[in-house]
Amino acid sequence: MKTAVQKLKNSRRAALLLALWAVAVFPLMCQFFVEWVRLQSVGRAVAYFAGHLGAALLGTVFLAALIALFALLTRRPWTGAALTGGLLFIGAYVNFYKLTYRGDPVLPKDLAIAGDAAKVATELSIPPTFQMGVFFLFFSLSILLLLPIQLPLPGGAKGLALRVAGPLAAAAFCGVYLWGVLWNSGVQAAFKIDTMAFQPSKSYEQSTFATGFLMYTGAMSPRAPKGYGEAAAAGAAQALPKTDRSAQRRPDVIVVMLESYYRLDNVQGASYDTDLTENYDRYAAEGISGSYISDKYSGGTEEMEFGALTGFSTSLLPTGSIPYVEYVDGEFPCYPRFLKEQGYKTIALHPYDPTIYSRDKAYPAMGFDEFYAQDDFDDPQMHGAYIDDVETAKKLIELYEQATADGSSVFLHTVTMQNHIPNDPDEYTADYKVNAQLPGVPEYYVDSLESVATGLRDADRAIGLLCDYFARSDRDVVLLFFGDHQTAIGDRDGRELLDELGSFQALSEEEQLRAKHIAPYLMWSNFETKEAETAGTMPPYQLLATMLARYNVLRPAWFDFLAQSQTVMKGVNLGEVIGPDGSFAGPVSNAGEAQKDLLEKQKLLQYDAMFGEGFAHQKMYG
Repeated sequence: MKTAVQKLKNSRRAALLLALWAVAVFPLMCQFFVEWVRLQSVGRAVAYFAGHLGAALLGTVFLAALIALFALLTRRPWTGAALTGGLLFIGAYVNFYKLTYRGDPVLPKDLAIAGDAAKVATELSIPPTFQMGVFFLFFSLSILLLLPIQLPLPGGAKGLALRVAGPLAAAAFCGVYLWGVLWNSGVQAAFKIDTMAFQPSKSYEQSTFATGFLMYTGAMSPRAPKGYGEAAAAGAAQALPKTDRSAQRRPDVIVVMLESYYRLDNVQGASYDTDLTENYDRYAAEGISGSYISDKYSGGTEEMEFGALTGFSTSLLPTGSIPYVEYVDGEFPCYPRFLKEQGYKTIALHPYDPTIYSRDKAYPAMGFDEFYAQDDFDDPQMHGAYIDDVETAKKLIELYEQATADGSSVFLHTVTMQNHIPNDPDEYTADYKVNAQLPGVPEYYVDSLESVATGLRDADRAIGLLCDYFARSDRDVVLLFFGDHQTAIGDRDGRELLDELGSFQALSEEEQLRAKHIAPYLMWSNFETKEAETAGTMPPYQLLATMLARYNVLRPAWFDFLAQSQTVMKGVNLGEVIGPDGSFAGPVSNAGEAQKDLLEKQKLLQYDAMFGEGFAHQKMYG
């Protein structure tokens, strides 16, 4: 064996052939394996890869240059191959499970929360699939084959020059290729990849994972709207309404975002032994309720939270943005900070790790005076893997009573945790869980459905506890409840419950997308009774603005602008305009003139507040 390896090492032809394998064939094959992992079927993967070979070759050129860079630096082709192949294997693994649980692919911006994702992943069932095993075997054998190979380079000054010039040339090529080809809008258009689109999964479907990922790395920074400057911001600010704050109410404001709280409308044919929305329906009869369009499916909680508290649309940010981690710092403009400046105490509560999504840094920047997390609970009741929603509601009441003891006005924001994935079938004991029936579906998925239903029941109990408490209060209080998103129910070989339901699979791809992004909201106060009203369908950044306007609660001009803009359009989400009636009115590119004009003003004002010079800040929040 040693002799054979030595012969291979000393063979110039073999070395060059294996180097060619490492630089050209290996990265192309790795890209195929990524698609096989994603699609699970070798037949579908071959057909897909053959149909997208041009995009695969586009990415292969960059990967080959990257491998060559490390090969020239070390004279060992296996180093570059190990780095590139290892990253693609990790990408395939993470992409498969992100698509499984969240419905969208891995994006470069996800690297910003890699640590958070790792914490959550420890609680999920994410075993490697058969396809991942084959990919790893191919990767390992390739590296073993390349280990003995050393690139032949001449000695003396010529060899030294090659050792210096080669890596520099490879590095320069990588940079030029990224900038001039992969990030080029013309090239992206040719492959129908829109890196500014709100639905990156559709862009990725026009490409291969590696090529799409590399293209998205060029669209990570916020871009100023065309013509942005003091004059443009001042012009947009003219659309901000002039409000008389002396006529606005000053009640305590409570916002509760309920983890994975939604109606199980997509699970047709199921029945439950418990009314899952008893309290929601009871208070909806005297409040304002309806459904909104969530940014995400089965994850991305922070985006809906950010949108509601700021009135800023994530559709106007770079695709895949994680605002709390990337943008929220200093004295960030938002509703909590506005109320703090109006003399309110501002409190945040989240019964989980405070560092997830950098909330421990984002909340102070948003004007929260206090932030309470899981360690601030004293021996809390646990149901499932997390602190119980009813327990969280009790903590909210405790904090509220402490904060109002001196008569202060209070803004209290809470994010619950109980119904977070993984929703394991055995998460709850038999005497506690909701029992469900769903004929024709494997028992595993029915058990998973029962876990989700139990969390929904408990969230509804929390709604009842809070509304009952504040109904008895002698202080004026207004509350906003909303679910952050729907959640994947079960996971077996990359398939969730909805993949097993013929009724859901019969829907078109567009209908499925919309059906998976609907979540409920409830607006209620103890000082004004509504008659089972609805505010219609809207994006998350309209939720708080709408409630404040409907109950005439203290608010900045920016939130009035958002609420009043709903006569033209409810907003934008999932790449589409949501019309005044709450229906999807088509792609943003096809918006009407009045909608486009409104959207341009919104872009200018949002950019100015988040990233610009703050030319319009006084009019937005002053």
